[in-house]
Amino acid sequence: MIILDNNIIEKIVKTAHHIYDKDMILGKAGNISILDDSGEYMYITASGTDFKSLVHEDVIKVNIDDLSYVSANNKVPSMETNLHVGVYEKRSDVRSVVHVHSPYATAFAFSDKKLRQLEGFGEITGEYIAEVDYYAPGSKKLAKHASDALKNEDSVLLKDHGLITVGKDIDEATLLCEYVEGIAKTQYITHVLNL
Repeated sequence: MIILDNNIIEKIVKTAHHIYDKDMILGKAGNISILDDSGEYMYITASGTDFKSLVHEDVIKVNIDDLSYVSANNKVPSMETNLHVGVYEKRSDVRSVVHVHSPYATAFAFSDKKLRQLEGFGEITGEYIAEVDYYAPGSKKLAKHASDALKNEDSVLLKDHGLITVGKDIDEATLLCEYVEGIAKTQYITHVLNL
């Protein structure tokens, strides 16, 4: 018998709705995961999930070792499952991964402008938010390069794609997404004002 952690599932559902309400998701693009206490399983949103109407059955339990999963209604895990697993394998301090296509941060990801790190969320580790070159969504190359970049960073922009953040829990990873989107908005407005 498969045991599901309804507490984790509920956190993902609430976070998905919060992210949608904050206009941080476009269409069905984005994914959220939480690693369970055993470190053997993660819970991740299903592929093609609409965060506005996401329900418990849209969260899938995945075995970290062999990627086998338990699903309701024949749903499959997010196409970025390998990316999430790669992060958990490389960061013992990370328990949650959030991937969004928020408008301002994603605009920077599609532009030739760098997104500066600003005060407001912990230690500033460099002048700019780290970037990962473009690789096809869901590809093993994207999973490898993004998880490698997140070994030393808590947020990265995926070129021509979106934003991914990590945290010790889902609240921290989500807050970091909001922070990066906020500084992207500030810098976008600054660029416009300086034209």
